[in-house]
Amino acid sequence: MSLAIPAAGHDEPEVSVPVSVIGDAAELMALVAGLIDASRDGVIRERIEALLDARGADPGPAADWMITSIRRLAREADAILACEGMACDRGLARYWRRPQARRQGG
Repeated sequence: MSLAIPAAGHDEPEVSVPVSVIGDAAELMALVAGLIDASRDGVIRERIEALLDARGADPGPAADWMITSIRRLAREADAILACEGMACDRGLARYWRRPQARRQGG
């Protein structure tokens, strides 16, 4: 199943995107935002700044834009699915550890 995503501006066309792609994008962006938030020592931010600097951007403001955009896009992608009343399989769920059965005897 695909959703038509309304254009952001008047000059932009609408596109159809499979629900699984929107769900995967939302989940991955939320995980990246969580990784950034969990980095108390600033190492992740430093790496982001180095990447953006290497691409010719002013690292501080570009990192602010990137980090803010990741969080916003994750929320928007989740909201698109919720608005349509759709849930999709989360990719990370395939990697969840299964509870180990308790061993009997001894």
